Amino acid sequence: GRGQYRRSFASPAGGLYFSLILRPELAPEQLSLVTLAAGVGCCLCLERNHTVAPLLKWPNDLYVQGKKLGGILTETLPVSGRKRPVIVLGVGLNVNSAPSDFPGELLDTVITLAEATGRRFDLQPLLLSLVDAICSQVQLLEQDRDNLLAQWDKRDYLKGQSVQWSSGHSVITGIGQGIRNDGRYGLKDPSGVVHSILAGTIKPG
Repeated sequence: GRGQYRRSFASPAGGLYFSLILRPELAPEQLSLVTLAAGVGCCLCLERNHTVAPLLKWPNDLYVQGKKLGGILTETLPVSGRKRPVIVLGVGLNVNSAPSDFPGELLDTVITLAEATGRRFDLQPLLLSLVDAICSQVQLLEQDRDNLLAQWDKRDYLKGQSVQWSSGHSVITGIGQGIRNDGRYGLKDPSGVVHSILAGTIKPG
């Protein structure tokens, strides 16, 4: 599969991979928040139904036990006139795959839902539950952005942690400050300057 910034995404058998076509009633500057809403939806679904509580790594990854459980990718398609924007939202979730199904370089960095919970899953009901939860959170984003961001903040994997941000040839280390009202991520560098991050890669560090 294809991940953020066109990186490859391992998608072995036993995982759940799907795309949704969304037409949210959002201003153009709010469209990046759809990724965050989808992340919250995935977390709520798994918390309610499957006794696992993922955390969210800005902007699009789900983590359990310090390892990556899944990822989200959104792309906005061009539309003409006053039509609502079209967003293709893709989700990849490690569910029943065996460790041997992943490339060797990923073995220490990924986890499956089966590994985290000790049981295997029927993918079809899980898919339906995830789609329902994601659509509910996108609708919440349209109506109550602050509530949605508060839900994301409660599950922030990097807030208060030492992190490293890389963008192009620039690398900055600091402490994660959490999500901003516009969906950007805050990072305080050693000099005390808080950077408001819109793009690039953030990881523990």
